[in-house]
Amino acid sequence: MMRTHLPNAAPRRVLVPALTTLTALAALTGCGLFGPATYDRDETAIEADPGEEFTLSVPSNASLGERWYVAEPKPAAGVVRAAGEDQENSGSDADGADGGSQLFRFKAVGRGSTKIRLIHCPVHACIDKGEDSATASPPPSPPPGSTVAPAPVRPTYHTYTVTVK
Repeated sequence: MMRTHLPNAAPRRVLVPALTTLTALAALTGCGLFGPATYDRDETAIEADPGEEFTLSVPSNASLGERWYVAEPKPAAGVVRAAGEDQENSGSDADGADGGSQLFRFKAVGRGSTKIRLIHCPVHACIDKGEDSATASPPPSPPPGSTVAPAPVRPTYHTYTVTVK
């Protein structure tokens, strides 16, 4: 049996697996596997590498007037920095529609550890100070002549601990 030698066979043996690997990586990146990590409210311990981006996702129903803010004290600027904020709705614009998330994006900038505190503000529970900042409102006073005090609507805080390796 006569064997035919193809002069381009060696580069093809290297090129095909390399292209297959690159295609697979591109597909996985498109799925978000290698994209920024997203952490829900129950995932409060975050580890990141310098330069890595991550997102905090908290449930929010903007149609009911609730909102989240990054609370004081702000996270250490030498460890993380804010990279933006978005709102994802459930798809319904109806008043009282359930669902939706508020997303806070951050970028790890330097080694260390810091806390990110978010304040959840139901309607009338916070005073908006502008520049995406808020403080808790004083509790509402009962209406004149009322014998029953209204249930106070209070903000709640949620804390994430971020360690940049």
